[in-house]
Parts: sequence; C-alpha cells; structure tokens
Amino acid sequence: MAENLSDAQLMRAIRAETNSPENKLLENMQILEKKPVGLCAVHLHLSQLQRTNRKPDYIRIAERCFDPITITHMSDLFALANFDIILTCQNSRVEEIDRALSSIRNMFRADPLIERRDISGEEAFCTWYDLEEDFEYFKEAVVSSILSAKRQSLDKNVASMDDEKLTPKNLDQLARTFRKLDARPLMRHQSAVQVGTNGQGQLLFREYYVSIADLRKIVAPDVDLLADRWLFQYLTTILDQRVLHMLRSQTMDDLPKNISLNLNIQTIHTKDFQLFDHFVGEDAHRFIIEFQPVDVFSDIFAYEQVRDMLQTRGYKVLIDSLQPLVLDYFDPSKLKADFYKIAWGDRLGASATQEGRGEMRELIQSIGASNVIISLVDSEDAVKFGLQLGVQRFQGFFVDRLVEAMTQKTASAMRGA
Repeated sequence: MAENLSDAQLMRAIRAETNSPENKLLENMQILEKKPVGLCAVHLHLSQLQRTNRKPDYIRIAERCFDPITITHMSDLFALANFDIILTCQNSRVEEIDRALSSIRNMFRADPLIERRDISGEEAFCTWYDLEEDFEYFKEAVVSSILSAKRQSLDKNVASMDDEKLTPKNLDQLARTFRKLDARPLMRHQSAVQVGTNGQGQLLFREYYVSIADLRKIVAPDVDLLADRWLFQYLTTILDQRVLHMLRSQTMDDLPKNISLNLNIQTIHTKDFQLFDHFVGEDAHRFIIEFQPVDVFSDIFAYEQVRDMLQTRGYKVLIDSLQPLVLDYFDPSKLKADFYKIAWGDRLGASATQEGRGEMRELIQSIGASNVIISLVDSEDAVKFGLQLGVQRFQGFFVDRLVEAMTQKTASAMRGA
C-alpha cells in the first residue's frame, strides 16, 4: 500500500518517470534554485476543486489560459497528476498571470474553492511565490504536492495494479484483434426524442454505439484500454471500420428511419466510409455523424473539411459531449454543426437558480435551441428544465424509459384496432 512507502521511495518512483510533469518540475526547480532572481511562481490548487470540476478537459482549458505567457522565454507550466498547475516565469509577467487567473476563477466560479480563504485571509485557490525571497517555501510546497499526488495515485490504482496498460507494445496485437472483430454482439443503441409543447414525445433518432465495457471483456480483459487517450483513439478508428462494415451487411430497410453514429474524423477519409457512403446512397439524410470535441479541436481544419463534405452529401453533423463549463469559453455555433449535445449533470442541473437559468438560456440561444440536445437525461426534472430553456430534444436513460412506454402504447393501440 502507498501509505507504507516512505517519502524517499515515492520520490524515487517519481524520478523514474522521466517524462512525467512531476519529474520535469523537480528538474526545473533545480535549475531555478541556482538563479531565482527576477522570477516568480504560482501554484493553482485545482486538486481541491469539487470532484465534478476535476476533469481533464477542464484542466486543459485552464492550462490554455496561460498560453500567452508560456510561449515566452523563462516560462514553464506543469500540470500535475492531481490536477494542480504550477507556473514559473519572470516577475514582469504578473499582469498577464493575473488575467489568466481571473479567467480560471471565472471558469470555476461556482466551486467553493474560489471563495475559500485560510486563517490569514489568503485565498485557497492559488499561492504566489517570489522565488528570490520564497524559494524554500516554494520548494517545500511543490515537493509536498508531488508526494501527495503520487501517494493518492498509487492508492487509487492499487485495485487495478494487475491490469496491463495500453502501450505501443501491445497496440499492434490489439489492432489485429480489432480488425477481425464482429461488432454485432457489441452494438447498443439509445434513442433521442423530441418533446412537443403538448408533452408528447416523438422519436428523433437512434444512436448506435459499441459498449466499451463489453468490448474490453471480450477483446482485452486484462488491458486498460483507456490508459492512453490517443492510442485508444487509434483503436477506435479500427472499431469504426468494423461498425461501418456491420451496417453495410444489412439493408437500409433493416435500419431505423434516422440513425446516428459516433465516428472519428479521420474515419471519414477511409475506404470503409467511402463504401458505406456508396451503400447509403440517397439516404444519407437519414444519418447523423457524431464527433467528440477532443477530436474536433485537435485539428479544427480537418473537422471543417469533413463537416462541409458530409453536409454537402446530406448527412447531419453533431458535436457530442459538450460540457456547460467548456461552453463558457468558445462559441460552439462557429463549428456550424447541425446539432450539439450538452450533458445534463451537476453544472447544468445546478444552474436552476434564477441567475444560472439566465446564463444557460443565453448560452442555448447563442447556439439555437432547435440545435441543442440535452444528453445524459436521468430524470423528468432534466426534461422540464430543458423545456423551460426552449430545448425540445433529449437523450438518456429516462428517455429510454419514455420511448419504451411510447412503444408499448403504440403496440396496445394496434392490438385494439
């Protein structure tokens, strides 16, 4: 167990991970210690955010707030495994740092950390250091944070220590397995509905997707497929090919009237999609192609090219899994998609206050309420809340129960006819 390891043992483990942010920060400190004159550091204690706000996508946005500073000489940013961020740079950048911090405070403004103060009145959100005067304090704080993060990481992963991580070494074997995969037993579907002003629901489309949990059980029960996002994304492009092949093995009459598929952008350029496109022919308008935000923003120009091509052919384009917190920092309407899914959850649900409702209404209006689908809907409250904001399209487990009830009602009516 991690609690039985000494600080020295933990430090050796950190040092062994030569490319980790923690080790690079320690190396950076050794350099700064020799000449700290004119330098400062800021430690953002994002590890103390509420769990719902400690998400990689949110932390990446916080990192980007420092881009105007980190491109300059003598500026370094370290995003630690426990979500803390540490910046070291020249004292002359204080105003720019303040602007970045202001953006991040606003980003997490609903989190209690932003208002929290210690006994001396200092904010808990971040700590400033003048490295010429405070280097020893800075060093002590950094080492403490790194050791704590490593201990937490070991404790968290102790139950899965036997799992093999997804690495370039086992990627090739898994890729060969994926290419032979029969996707049909793994396919799942979830409905999206449109709710009218009379409260009646109408089926909008069915989303077809592969259950990753079931996929792991069948293909790689001892491998953590999500250990590396980019390696996993490579595997999902192969999975896309198997799904498209499975769909081509059916007739269009076998498929729902409207269907959505979650694909990688680069899949659209493959021969498999060309064959699929030939298969659907003039029925392209029945298909919605969903893209993940991380895929879109990793190459926005590739997305725009693919989006235009798909829309020209008649397909509809949907941006999946948009988080309300992320939406505060870009105008999603500029992506010119046909639909945008906004996840129901702590942030969206918590905005039921008058101020929060106004903010969310403004956001949805900027996108266009007719283009928004609220996803992960787990209760009637989510539907009522969306309707108050002008949204009529919903998807989630509660919607699945609603569709089941609609189906049973229709079946009963047909039997009684």
